[in-house]
Amino acid sequence: MISTFIAGHQTLMALLVGAALVVCVALAAVLVRAGDTGRRVAGVLAALGLLGIVGLTLVPDTARPADVRCNLDPIYFLRDHENMLLFLVPALFAIVALRRPLLVLAVGVGMSLAIEAVQAAVPAVGRRCDVDDWLANGIGTLVGIAVAAALVAVLDRRRSAVPR
Repeated sequence: MISTFIAGHQTLMALLVGAALVVCVALAAVLVRAGDTGRRVAGVLAALGLLGIVGLTLVPDTARPADVRCNLDPIYFLRDHENMLLFLVPALFAIVALRRPLLVLAVGVGMSLAIEAVQAAVPAVGRRCDVDDWLANGIGTLVGIAVAAALVAVLDRRRSAVPR
């Protein structure tokens, strides 16, 4: 039902996703400026994002396990915006919280790989493993890291330059 709505309202969904992304980046900027409290809140938001990823990718689907196949042909990932955004937001908040881009990259790419492996190994999940999902998730993680790192670099510098 949800996928039917999304397919029938792609322009609306693109606007909603774009607005949500702008809100997340603005919130990340506020959290960077909030110091330690902002880092803690960003950590909670990153953890909630990771829980959302698990829910969206590993909760059993209605597909029959016999119908589930794996796609190992990496062609279509550039059109897979949803999977990019799925990992972008938690990476964004994780960088604000942790300030450790290599760790966030390793967790994002590793978690995506683990999800695809579970989808391939456990047909009862009813999900289709796809190398394009892994690539798109990795790109989303990188973009989230880049945006957050830029926010941290600019806003932390400004925050430390303001006399107290």
